Amino acid sequence: MWMLQALVVHILLMGAILNTYFQPNLLPNLVPQKTMREMGLEPPADRLVVFVTDGLRAATFLANNGSDVPDLKDIYRKQGRIGISRTCAPTMTRPGHIAIFAGFNEDPAASLINLRYNPDDFDTVFNRSRNMIGWAHKYIVSYFVELSHGGAPLRFDSYMERDLPEKLTCDKWAFDKVENFLRNGDNVREWSNYKTAVFFVYLADMDIAAHRFRPLSKRFFQKLQNTQRGIRNTYELFERVFNDSRTAYLMTSDHGMNNEGTHGSGTSLEIETPLFMWGAGVKRDEIDAEANFPEKPNISQVDQTQLAPLMSSLIGLPPPKNNLALMPVGYLNVSDEYQALALHLNVLQLLSQAEILIRRHEKAMFYKWLPKFEELHSGVIDQYAAQFDFLKSEGNLTDAMEVCEEYGKLAMKCLAYYHQYYQTPLIVANSLSYLIWFYCLLLQLTRLCKKEKTQRRGFMTISTLILAMIGILLIPIMELQKVPHITIFYLILPVGMLIMAQAERPVKGYWIYHPLWNFGFILVPAVLIMWMTFIIRHLWVLYGISVLLNNRRALRKPSIKLFIWLSLALIVTAILFMEQRTTKGLRTIPVKGYHVLYISMVLAIIRPLILGHRHDPRVWTFNSVALVVGAFGVYQYKFYDSVSSYVYVVTWSFLFFAFLSIVYFAKSLPEARKRLELITINMITVLSLLTNSWGCLNFQVVITEFIFGLQVYEESKETKEIQDAKDERTSLQNLKGFYRYGYMILLYFYVAFFLAGHWLSSFLFKSTTARLFYPHFSLYIAGSLVMLKVFIPSMIFICALYAMVPFVRKNARSILICVFVISNAMGLYKYYFIRNRGSWRTVRMCLDQILLTHAVILMLLLGICLAKIFLANTTMERPGRNRASNTRSTLAAAETEA
Repeated sequence: MWMLQALVVHILLMGAILNTYFQPNLLPNLVPQKTMREMGLEPPADRLVVFVTDGLRAATFLANNGSDVPDLKDIYRKQGRIGISRTCAPTMTRPGHIAIFAGFNEDPAASLINLRYNPDDFDTVFNRSRNMIGWAHKYIVSYFVELSHGGAPLRFDSYMERDLPEKLTCDKWAFDKVENFLRNGDNVREWSNYKTAVFFVYLADMDIAAHRFRPLSKRFFQKLQNTQRGIRNTYELFERVFNDSRTAYLMTSDHGMNNEGTHGSGTSLEIETPLFMWGAGVKRDEIDAEANFPEKPNISQVDQTQLAPLMSSLIGLPPPKNNLALMPVGYLNVSDEYQALALHLNVLQLLSQAEILIRRHEKAMFYKWLPKFEELHSGVIDQYAAQFDFLKSEGNLTDAMEVCEEYGKLAMKCLAYYHQYYQTPLIVANSLSYLIWFYCLLLQLTRLCKKEKTQRRGFMTISTLILAMIGILLIPIMELQKVPHITIFYLILPVGMLIMAQAERPVKGYWIYHPLWNFGFILVPAVLIMWMTFIIRHLWVLYGISVLLNNRRALRKPSIKLFIWLSLALIVTAILFMEQRTTKGLRTIPVKGYHVLYISMVLAIIRPLILGHRHDPRVWTFNSVALVVGAFGVYQYKFYDSVSSYVYVVTWSFLFFAFLSIVYFAKSLPEARKRLELITINMITVLSLLTNSWGCLNFQVVITEFIFGLQVYEESKETKEIQDAKDERTSLQNLKGFYRYGYMILLYFYVAFFLAGHWLSSFLFKSTTARLFYPHFSLYIAGSLVMLKVFIPSMIFICALYAMVPFVRKNARSILICVFVISNAMGLYKYYFIRNRGSWRTVRMCLDQILLTHAVILMLLLGICLAKIFLANTTMERPGRNRASNTRSTLAAAETEA
């Protein structure tokens, strides 16, 4: 029951984190504004052609007065204007495309799925046009094709890079497809009749070339020449085919690129993208006689989100319904009346969103007494349309546009204010939930420390009844306040947590033993692990000092086993140092990754032979076959980029065998040590099938070090008679033992996590983790196998403790509670420093680190459950002694409580 309680609480705390910082902000049920034709004005263009050159930065486009884009410079000599479009971190492909075509920066909720999928439905320029066709990579198409389209489905022609005959021919594919489309007379006749057509041409080669060759390389500029020439040829083809001077053109990028060929952060090279507009309806900027490219200090700049309302106004459309940007003024070659009305529609669209949130709060019971956005309310919104119409009727269009901009900026501020309205109350409520959970855990720990078990108060008390009534009363009050349901749940969660804590209080006696000791035992490990792991990245120092202090008694009695353990500990420390303090980590060693993996696969079989482990012949056979077939699968994947189907059959079969065989051979392995050896060989083989290079070798070293360390520690104890005399511990001694093993489990979890090849600053994984289990990339399968890969070392550590240390087997629950409070203390600290905007790496780092502090608890809960199943009905023996302990898991009453 206590495990279920801990599982539910930690899932709720994880949900509280996401609810505070990663709530979706897109408003549903919005209504589009009128088109310019419905307002009685003819737009300057009937069709819009958008070229998105993925990864092309403004610095490259503007360099050397445009000499690197000579064909585009020829166009600029005759028409158009050049500017800079400033994107917003995270500078990634999906957020960039959504900003360009939907008019808002990516919703924070999208960070949870690595900015890859649509967390919510939204509107775009494509949907507004109702006549759209695009040529793009399949990933780009997936951003838009599933959106609501109102009966006019978006038309895309897509590709995958692997399907192209040659590398770096994505742009050629797109240009060829456009040419084939326009050379079809039926297509031209059909699209000539459309008055709000959008053509989307996605050009991927710049991004791919920058990643492969870097933006300053000669090969990158060679690809740039091909791409810019293709844009000009496509432009000239459009002009020949339609030949009515009613086509507008826009070229930009979704994001820039730094000099190392990466993006995602907020540097100027990654944020600043080129903006080149020409054709119908585009106002020519001031140029010199030679039509030189504008230099950066004097160049016009817009936010990337402003492109959506700007493109919409070019072809007479209203902005997308979810747009959060104001159209830039001065970019359209239109009348003042047209520009004023286009801006007016833009502001109406923004005010309609603000009005939804304002009216929701105005209908609340306590609206008058709670904070509100004073500058904009329903009365002010109602005045806007009349004020604009009056100025327009008076012919005062300049003042009308100023009023539009004023109201538009107020609307954007108002939306930002109400989107974060409940963030501070949620932070306070969730902090209370954490603190009450600490209190509840310490009450449980105190009860478990006592020699005589005390009775709990339980739920049927007056205090819990009063708290329950308070919680029930708060629900209708918050409903009347129009608080979102999920927010209501987390605002009243502290009440539920307090009811649970009240039930844990003892009927008599101390509530919490040794509160200052508990505080120190929680704070010191939490600070050390968090500081050394996440902040200064010196986990190798913490690990080295901790293992030496843990086995300090053994250093007085030198032995061969002690020397082996010290050597293994030194190797683990060195590996951690290389991974943390060198640029490339273990990759600096001139050995290919798949060669290292082959070595680790051989070691997976040799290691138990060296250690003298004895297994059933079937165990040796299944493990050997799985490793041989896995090695062949690695070879196939490396040199042929595909894996035979029988490899998948063998790997999945062994995955099931690895777990089921432990239960199957249980009766023939009554000793805990023997069963631990079976667990270890099976799990290491599974790890070999899941790792890419150094991971499995690192795992084997740290697992062997951990088991040797336990043996050395147990052998360094006093004789059995003296130890038995000391078994009657005081509550403080028990408490120290609980926290000691809890800290050890947490430390080794983070060590193994780091050695697996996952950076703790950003929980990323390679999709090739699942290469021997599934032929295609699947987020769920690959993600599940990565979690299994992270979980297995921790499970082995717990099984080793459970099999070799009687104190751990007897007090598993108490030790796990200590893990909970230490990890939750780390999570509570990180909770206050989460960022949901800015650099993608920073956002993911904050999110992954706090989720990891909760994920470790869920993994350890599963680990202790499996340890009890795998090691049920086993005898334990003290290392170095001839006789086994009579302790059996089925006969230990204390273990049942644990």
